[in-house]
Amino acid sequence: MNAPFLLVGRSVEFELRLRELLGARLSTVPGAFVTFGADAVAEQVEGSPKAVLLGPVLNFDETHALAETLTERHPGLAVVVVREQRSDLEDWVDELRLHAVVSPLASDDELKEVLGGVARWLVTNELAAADDFRPVRHSVDATSAFEEYIAEVEPETAPETEPESGARAEDDGELESSADTEGDSIGVDGVDASESIEEPEPAAPEWEFPPLDAARPTEAIAVVAPKGGQGKTTIAINLAAGLAKAAPNSVVLVDADLQFGDITAALDLAPEGTIVDATSEVAADELILKTTLTHHKGDFFVVASAPSPELGDRIAPQALGRLIEQLRGIFRYVVIDTTPGLGEHSLVVLEHVTDAVFVSNLGVPALRALRTELELLRTLGLLPVNRRVVVNQTEKNAGLTVKDAEQIIGAPVDVDVPRSTAVLLASNKGVPLLDDDPRDPAARALRALVTRIAPEAADTRTRRRR
Repeated sequence: MNAPFLLVGRSVEFELRLRELLGARLSTVPGAFVTFGADAVAEQVEGSPKAVLLGPVLNFDETHALAETLTERHPGLAVVVVREQRSDLEDWVDELRLHAVVSPLASDDELKEVLGGVARWLVTNELAAADDFRPVRHSVDATSAFEEYIAEVEPETAPETEPESGARAEDDGELESSADTEGDSIGVDGVDASESIEEPEPAAPEWEFPPLDAARPTEAIAVVAPKGGQGKTTIAINLAAGLAKAAPNSVVLVDADLQFGDITAALDLAPEGTIVDATSEVAADELILKTTLTHHKGDFFVVASAPSPELGDRIAPQALGRLIEQLRGIFRYVVIDTTPGLGEHSLVVLEHVTDAVFVSNLGVPALRALRTELELLRTLGLLPVNRRVVVNQTEKNAGLTVKDAEQIIGAPVDVDVPRSTAVLLASNKGVPLLDDDPRDPAARALRALVTRIAPEAADTRTRRRR
């Protein structure tokens, strides 16, 4: 589903508020792109948004250029300016083709009122379909109050006040806007509020969450590397895919690389919910948490990475630990792809897991870094009892052998994964290597890692005759 609302602004705080309100209905373009011009912003827009919010912290020229460029590329696009009540607001409304103006200090109810009115106006004027604003499965906003407002608000509750400053949008059938005092939202006229957006019955998923076996403890497995570029994400993906063959729909893969997680890109997924939603306070409810998950056709689930490094950094370490414990109450296996190094979030992950897979390539700097990492975790008392060491991307002419790696690390190597072009090909296809080319040597090594953790996942297929 394309997000119907687009935000272009420079306030992280307002973006977080709006994301809490709209969830998957919101896409954003960071304000940094505004510096390079309106065309640069337009190139970042995905899909066909129905309404764009411009601001806060955009000047008149930037807002004018963005409104002109975006409405030219997306005919019928509603334009909402996010701006405090100021003396020049009337000039903005007179010179720009605006549909509404709202203050960044407006309350959540006022934001709902304005955006709900914009949504109804777009549907009433056949500039958008009702389906564009309906909640989506696997999205935390499926239970938000936003769609309830659209569906339940009565015509008389829509604001009918005129702007004190006389500021109005151009009267050519577009929505009119009104401005109140600072901190208030801008009202919306010209909308038939009686025409609510009806919500469809959610389609029954083809999968279900299997009940946990009380006799078998759940396992949480962290995939850890001291440096980036070691193939940690590839191993996490294939570990989840391999475990799912033994426990279908009982495996969840968490992208806890909070700044640059790319699991959804490597699996060609379009998630509606992210780890930002999964670690929010409302996701403490298990039913809501389940709506933030994305189901993969390989019979496992994914908690997608944060939409931006800024949002990822805002996730509290304690919230990440709580998420792991929640998921262990739902799934047989929880696989966590961590941020490289031993930052605060990675340390919290290691506090809440039963197993860890440590990954390094065959380079001396990476191997020494891994040794240091293991020693530090042992000193902190955070080294899991169940741990495996994987040397990735090995090759014969590297100048080092696996035995050499063991001496440098100071620990035995459990699995060495040979370098293979099949890994890159599978990633470019958006498919786990275990599914794309199971006979590749790298795939066989990864399958060996899976069976070390879950012996029941051993491949029992009979060999083909020569």
